[in-house]
Amino acid sequence: MQKYQDYYGQPNQALKTWQAALYIRLSKEDMDKNKTESASIANQREILKEYLKLHPDIAHVDTYVDDGYSGTDFDRPGWTRLMQDIRLKRINCVIVKDLARLGRNYTISGDLIDNQFARLGVRFIALNNGIDTAGDGMNAATRCISIGVTNVINESYAASTSVNIRGTLNNHRRQGKFIGAFASYGYRKDPEDYHKLIIDENAAPVVRMIYQDYISGSSIIGIVKELNGMGIPNPTLYKQQNGFNFTSRTDNDGLWSDRTVRRILQNQMYIGNMVQGVNRTVNYKVHECRAVPKDEWIIVENTHEPIIDKETFDKAQSLFQRHIHSCKADRKADLFAGFVFCADCGKAMHKKVNKQNGKTYRYYKCATKQKKSPNACTNHTIRIDKLELAVLTTIQTMIDVVLDYDELLEQVKHSSRCQESDYITRTLETQKKEREKCLKASADLYPDWKNGEITQEEYQRIRSNLNEKLEKLDAMIANLEETQAQLNGEGETLNTFATHFMKYRNINELTRPILVELIDKILIHEGGRITIKVKFADAFEALIDYLEQQKEIA
Repeated sequence: MQKYQDYYGQPNQALKTWQAALYIRLSKEDMDKNKTESASIANQREILKEYLKLHPDIAHVDTYVDDGYSGTDFDRPGWTRLMQDIRLKRINCVIVKDLARLGRNYTISGDLIDNQFARLGVRFIALNNGIDTAGDGMNAATRCISIGVTNVINESYAASTSVNIRGTLNNHRRQGKFIGAFASYGYRKDPEDYHKLIIDENAAPVVRMIYQDYISGSSIIGIVKELNGMGIPNPTLYKQQNGFNFTSRTDNDGLWSDRTVRRILQNQMYIGNMVQGVNRTVNYKVHECRAVPKDEWIIVENTHEPIIDKETFDKAQSLFQRHIHSCKADRKADLFAGFVFCADCGKAMHKKVNKQNGKTYRYYKCATKQKKSPNACTNHTIRIDKLELAVLTTIQTMIDVVLDYDELLEQVKHSSRCQESDYITRTLETQKKEREKCLKASADLYPDWKNGEITQEEYQRIRSNLNEKLEKLDAMIANLEETQAQLNGEGETLNTFATHFMKYRNINELTRPILVELIDKILIHEGGRITIKVKFADAFEALIDYLEQQKEIA
């Protein structure tokens, strides 16, 4: 055998065995919700296993699945676990059905294949693209171009899909269709149409209680403590208890927070308006969710049944604007909290309590001089008992005026204004009938000319006169309708004012709901003089003016 020694050549090298990971991914848009794993996941698994049967040099170590995850980023649990195993040297070969399964971000995908996998000695195989970094016959430059082009195409597909989906969703939003995964607390999706909301009768009473307590004087913290004391689960826990796969960004202990209560108190959804587009992802690559400016929200009014009436909601928003500081002792806001201001510097006045000679004195004081500068303002003060009496007397006086409203309505029926309204109505009807007559004549004009009943010259002259008359009638009708609307609007204004004050006709004590509904602001001048600005002041002045006019007529 010695003579063949020169022909033996090099001894055979042991065949290298690759420790392979099968990576499978499917986006949410392609998921089959009726199965634990979609058919596409099963299909990918089968294709990859068939490939392994034909390559005995590749050992199957594990399969990594991301079912329902976008390919535009790599924050996926299956992929994260795969990269950990690569760094632990358990995996040195990654096999995918195609490059799109790896990802649709060409920058990251290219860096993974060309840099990270190469440095770590990881073989990458994409079956449908014919890519095998260990033996595809391509030089480095050709492989880089091939993979890069494919990744760009994949990302372009992801970008166009994102634009199309976002456009479709925005159209649904503008149509008032609900497109969220979960309805706001107090509502649920209509089983017959998931784009519609219906009231959740179990949660809606809690929403109503929150609004009522807040308007009645409870502070935000007071409401939070009451809800938690009653053992009512917060919205996150409530959804979980009712079978929804809902998770919170923060740890959820089932307790209410001031942030949750504030969000409910400011949500227009509860008055029947569909509010969407409040948050938006940066783009198809960056899935970070960011707040959208309020003027860009998509709001469609009256899309579903309200839980809270508009008047109650507006009262709550009015209180929010007052920046009220709650009283921690009894969880109630002070009666005048957010209403009392210094007439000179415009700052909110602070409540003070002094005890002298066994007596307790409660008053409001402007703190600008003390906090900023002796020259910034003067020592405006007002005792709270005097303030209560002044405000109560003002409201009672206004109610006394409104009590004459029924008699006023009877006077209006027989007044010149009422006669004017009747005249306008009759004139409007006459002009509309005349307009219909002109339209009919205009419609008959052309056939009469063609039938020879009138000449062409008569046709031209009559048509010109009819058009001129129609223009005058349209202008006259528009003026009459505008005048009629103004007269009706005055009556509605008076009615709005009267309704709010008449409900408190027997008032003998101030409450916070009364202040919220009737009082806008209270100004305290130096020396203790008080200016009370009531809501519906314009309507009140109009009522006073009209009463004076009626006295002159009488």
